[in-house]
Amino acid sequence: PSDIEGNMESATVIDLIPWMEYEFRIIATNTLGTGEPSMPSQRIRTEGAPPNVAPSDVGGGGGSNRELTITWMPLSREYHYGNNFGYIVAFKPFGEKEWRRVTVTNPEIGRYVHKDESMPPSTQYQVKVKAFNNKGDGPFSLTAVIYSAQDGELMFQMSFTLWIQVSTTNISRTW
Repeated sequence: PSDIEGNMESATVIDLIPWMEYEFRIIATNTLGTGEPSMPSQRIRTEGAPPNVAPSDVGGGGGSNRELTITWMPLSREYHYGNNFGYIVAFKPFGEKEWRRVTVTNPEIGRYVHKDESMPPSTQYQVKVKAFNNKGDGPFSLTAVIYSAQDGELMFQMSFTLWIQVSTTNISRTW
C-alpha cells in the first residue's frame, strides 16, 4: 500500500510474485516532513505456486536419422514459482491419439531429442511443452507441428560410358 494511517501497525502487500524474495522498508511522513527510510526487513520469500505461463517458441525437427528434435524457449527464473522446476514434453505422430510424455529436469535446457530406430523419416509430429515444479504443472504451450529427421546421405550409383575423340584442334566428349 502506498499510504498507511499513523495509527496502523500492519499492512498487507498484494500482487506479489510467487516464490520470490522481497524486503521491505517504511518511510514515515507527517506535517513536519518525510523521514529517512527504515532499515530493510529481513528477506522474505513468498509461497510457491504452479507455473502459470507456458514455454514459448516450441518447434524443432531435423536432426540425425531416426531422431525427433524438440526445442522451446526456457522460462526465466522469475516464472519458476517453486522448487524442482522442469518441463514435460509431449509429442505424437500426427493423427494418433496417444501423447508420449518425457520429463526434462534441467530448467536451463530448451531441447529434447527422441531417438527411435523404428521412426520413419520425415514423419509429421505434434509437440507441446509445459513447465512444472513442486507445487504442480503449468499450462501446455500451443501445439506445434514438426518433422522427424530425413534419411541421411542419399546414395545412388550412376554408370555411363565416356567416348573421347581427339583431333589436332579439339577434343570431343560424348556420354
